[in-house]
Amino acid sequence: MPAIGVLFRPDRLPEDLPQAARAAERDGFDELWLVEDCFLAGGLTMAASALAMTERIAVGVGLLPALVRNPAIVAMEIAALARLHPGRLRVAFGHGVDRWMRQIGARPPDRLVALEEVVGAVRGLLAGDELTLEGRHVRLDAVRLEQPPPQPPPVLIGSTGPRGLAVAGRAADGVLLPEGAGPAAVRWAREQAAGAGTLAVYTWLSVGPDGAAARAALRPQAERWAASGGYPRLTAHAGLGADGSGPLDDRALREIAVAGDPEDCARALAALGHAGAGTVILDPLPPDYAGQLARFAADVRPRL
Repeated sequence: MPAIGVLFRPDRLPEDLPQAARAAERDGFDELWLVEDCFLAGGLTMAASALAMTERIAVGVGLLPALVRNPAIVAMEIAALARLHPGRLRVAFGHGVDRWMRQIGARPPDRLVALEEVVGAVRGLLAGDELTLEGRHVRLDAVRLEQPPPQPPPVLIGSTGPRGLAVAGRAADGVLLPEGAGPAAVRWAREQAAGAGTLAVYTWLSVGPDGAAARAALRPQAERWAASGGYPRLTAHAGLGADGSGPLDDRALREIAVAGDPEDCARALAALGHAGAGTVILDPLPPDYAGQLARFAADVRPRL
């Protein structure tokens, strides 16, 4: 069975974080993940706050857009958090949503080259290396962190394409997959990212006493996801075709989410773990985030 995390959705208010973080720790979740989306709350600031207000739970932040911060500066921030909260931090980088990166002038000519250079530099600095690099996007001259963490946190890459997953296998400690990645997609991603360590996956959560009703509640979210065209590999592995136009029937909903009655949800988690997911991060349907997670803790967790 994989580790079980919970996602604090980026559209929630920052002032909701203290209660949500403490509840996640109280209810026995292994990890709390935060999202850095433009133009909402900063991911590292939210992570620092969540770590400070809890004692045990691990905190992940992703995806940090690769070129928004200088790799030496972001490594300093990560190192400080890792020293303050040993063993409790996870960080994931991505190349950034294209539209947002163009808005802020941070869209590189080759996003995957930039991602690999940034992640490689950050991991090297966190390991205590002195780096001199003259890459296409990263330039460092004898840079070394004065206070690297004794235990560097895992640095993951978020991607759903074969080239991005191959970068994760070469340059990162693991992979982070978005919502909609079912067991088939997880198995494929592990193959594509050969060499990467852990694989974490966000997954929608919709749990209730009536399994069919719980999946029906998920359907509008899943329909928007399939119609967006942003995840052709994931929709194909879910049996919906690369364009997401296939039938979003009960079988497909079971494939792409932890949805249904408590037994359905326990089986879905086991299937993701069997496929190779080391961590499953639950994304509860709005607006009843707390109710969904409390129901999971009370009714699903005892079945794991």
